Amino acid sequence: MRRKSHKDQTKRDAGKVITGMLLGSMFGAAVALLMAPTSGEETRRKIADEAMGVREKMKTAAGNVESKARELAENVGDKLGNVKGSVAQRGKSTTYAEG
Repeated sequence: MRRKSHKDQTKRDAGKVITGMLLGSMFGAAVALLMAPTSGEETRRKIADEAMGVREKMKTAAGNVESKARELAENVGDKLGNVKGSVAQRGKSTTYAEG
């Protein structure tokens, strides 16, 4: 069981790193745009463009998370089915051995 816990912690840590990178890049881009010597209109356009780019990245990340969650759910379902089959098989073996 300890192994699964370590894997879960690693996945959570990776998610935190990715989230931090995305938020950091958004913050950095906003600061860079605000500090740049451009007109207000141009700055607003750049911010809107950056926001659209981040939005697309977030959609992609959300899609990746969703597909990974589905994959994990399928794996859990498969393993649960294997466990149920194993328990049922042991139950049959025990019944025949007793009889």
